[in-house]
Amino acid sequence: MQDSDYTAFPNGEKRPRVHVIGNGPSNGLFDVENEYRVACNIPQHKIKYNCLAIIDLVVVNWMSDNNWNPKVPVLCTTKVKDHSVKRKREGHWFDVFEIKQRYSAGHHAVEHHASMTDELHLWGMDSIWTDDYASQMDNLVPRGKRPNLNQQWIPHWQTIFANFLNTQFIIHTPQDALLPDLGVNVQQYTHSD
Repeated sequence: MQDSDYTAFPNGEKRPRVHVIGNGPSNGLFDVENEYRVACNIPQHKIKYNCLAIIDLVVVNWMSDNNWNPKVPVLCTTKVKDHSVKRKREGHWFDVFEIKQRYSAGHHAVEHHASMTDELHLWGMDSIWTDDYASQMDNLVPRGKRPNLNQQWIPHWQTIFANFLNTQFIIHTPQDALLPDLGVNVQQYTHSD
């Protein structure tokens, strides 16, 4: 089933908190129950999630090759939604993302949900404080060598955060993480080992 309209929160209501969970190793810090959660691509963690953010066709190819259909709504670009039809993937696919050069699924998920909450938490977004772009999904969908994406990803984060000054962004990190300057409405929450 393919869908045209997606509303995470009916009647324009806001959630007090939204959690976007990336595929970096620090997503193991996640420790929240019963709040709205967005996962990215094909999560390999055990965290329950309410929807997926997918922007790469190779993710849909993996789903098709492995006969896997998402059981939650998928937020994606029109190109990904059309590809899901072509590859006969079932589920609810919503083309709510515009294609943006060098945006990750995490960027799209955060930007899409930022206006829907007063507090948005980012988990497993290790590339914000490291040059490690490995994803827990890489063993399913191998990727070639990546350039230093932070030269583009960090400025994209700064722009997203600046565009939603009424939203408090909280980035969850291990103790040794040093965040770049991301804006006045961005806070680091350090978890002890």
